[in-house]
Amino acid sequence: MRLEQSDAELFYQLWFPLLDFVNKKYHVCPETETIDQRQGVDASDAKAIADYLWSHIEVIEEYLAIAELPKEYAQIVAGWKQCKPGRYILERHLKKGSVFISAEDGSVYMVKGLFSTWAEMLGESPVLLDAVLIPFRGSIISDGLVVPYHIYFGKGAREDFKEAYMNAKRNHTIHFSF
Repeated sequence: MRLEQSDAELFYQLWFPLLDFVNKKYHVCPETETIDQRQGVDASDAKAIADYLWSHIEVIEEYLAIAELPKEYAQIVAGWKQCKPGRYILERHLKKGSVFISAEDGSVYMVKGLFSTWAEMLGESPVLLDAVLIPFRGSIISDGLVVPYHIYFGKGAREDFKEAYMNAKRNHTIHFSF
């Protein structure tokens, strides 16, 4: 499952100006003059800027104070202060999204892709990855800057991941939004 095309486009319409603000104010990647959706941005620069943002979450308030966003869009960006950076196991792909299990605390999240499904981007599960999960219009997505680790999990580990998902499903503790 992925976002509707218009929602994926909206995400990037909100995301790129925020990254641009962070970079211009804090000089994370000084060689990158402007971050513009039409021109794109080097992935490693975007990751460095996003990492700065997520470790200094108060920057979102600074941005919202000067950005002239419609109320709905400002609420979306403000919601990103609830971000969940971490290491996850992408356990399986379902119609509603892909199952991410936090390697830190075992929380289970249903995460949608942006323009592509997680299966299209990463293939077979399970996959160990670093990601930042954020809310977006009642769903959970990532910031699009995911770092996968291409390692093989043995049968025992795969069964443990499956059991974590099944327990969350039984106990109705899968997070579909936050």
